[in-house]
Amino acid sequence: MRKSTIASIASLCMVPALFWSQDSSAVPAFARKYQTSCYTCHSGFPNRNAFGEAFKNNGYRWPGGEEEDHAKQEQTKMGADGWKQTFPQTPWPSDIPGFAPFALYLTGPIVNYSDKVKDNTSALKTAQSLNWGGPVDARILFGGTVGESIGFVGALEGISAGATTTNVRAVWSFSPGVNLSFGNSGFSAFSGLASPISAYTNVFPARGVGPELNYVVGKEGGLNIIAGLSDITDAPNGTTLSVKDSDPTAGATLTTTKNLTAANKLDDIRYLRVKYKLFGAGLLSGAGGTYGNEYVGLDNSLAVGASLVSARDNMLSTGGGVERLVYGADIAGNYGSFTGGVAYSRDRDLGLNNYAVDAGYYIYPWLLPRVTYKYLSQVGGLDNPSIAASVTAYLRANVFLKASYSAFTHNIAPATASTTGVNNANTFTLTGGLAF
Repeated sequence: MRKSTIASIASLCMVPALFWSQDSSAVPAFARKYQTSCYTCHSGFPNRNAFGEAFKNNGYRWPGGEEEDHAKQEQTKMGADGWKQTFPQTPWPSDIPGFAPFALYLTGPIVNYSDKVKDNTSALKTAQSLNWGGPVDARILFGGTVGESIGFVGALEGISAGATTTNVRAVWSFSPGVNLSFGNSGFSAFSGLASPISAYTNVFPARGVGPELNYVVGKEGGLNIIAGLSDITDAPNGTTLSVKDSDPTAGATLTTTKNLTAANKLDDIRYLRVKYKLFGAGLLSGAGGTYGNEYVGLDNSLAVGASLVSARDNMLSTGGGVERLVYGADIAGNYGSFTGGVAYSRDRDLGLNNYAVDAGYYIYPWLLPRVTYKYLSQVGGLDNPSIAASVTAYLRANVFLKASYSAFTHNIAPATASTTGVNNANTFTLTGGLAF
């Protein structure tokens, strides 16, 4: 056991693993900028560790005001420093990455197995299948900084499907730990925290684009407050929208129909999250604390959080009523080579309860088995708990191989094909990934 500094984290390529991160992505462009391993910020990509969380909380800059000390690739000047004294007669000077801030991320299933659905309704029966996976999903990841206070990160996705979309978020850092960002939800601090997001639900559709305020304090442990607004989609007002609920544990995408009576406003969805890390590496410094397993980099820590997501009145009809508020709480922690957490949420108006439990153990720094249990309530009582067991081997810092098996509860009641996931088949998937 020992205290760790920022420099030692970087030099030892620590890999702390608060691995509950939902939507975070490793961007090799930052590895090039600082000429360091992906393990500096990730416990095997794309899961951020405590230092990676601090890196994000500092607007995608090196924590502790040490950006210039650790950046190995110079920025390209966009104007002279003297322009600051002559502003507004001259433009305010800035800089942009002096290198191409792009990377390629390739991932996809190698082998797929699907069990038959045990249902008495002929329309819902599916045969057992075993096949080679594909297609490979290609994403162009990008990230960097502009000037003294702006950072950005994003991805060009859907290339293999022929439906390319851009997911990006820009962050304005007013001071260490005070960030205002704008962009898609996938790279927001709310959906990408390295701890469980307690507002699990199948009721709300995915958040769209909007602003977000992220406030962080803590040299060791610390406090994180996140507040934001978002529209839900680009659907016109008063239309019916098919929303895709992606469940990476299940390895499937479920499509549900939501009746949107007044969608696509600035504040379709409002959200707030408070997280308090009792002890461990600092949320803002990325240092301090005690490491239970320094070879894996897990900091002995415990964090508690609470989340709230609300929708405008009459915005969302689920077929069983109108839901306006989801709230929840969660706990996450590490000890030695063990990491895990538990989360609970409730859909207030519909009275639905949701649970999630996750646990993992680093046998080696590159070998992580984990088990996840989810119980997401559905309108009409068609609940479908799932349990997933997986083993991920990080063959290199930028290469992984993951084997996962997901088991579901099969309901027999529905007479037609369900879109809520109650008739999912048990699946096994072998997936690979490469980033460079």
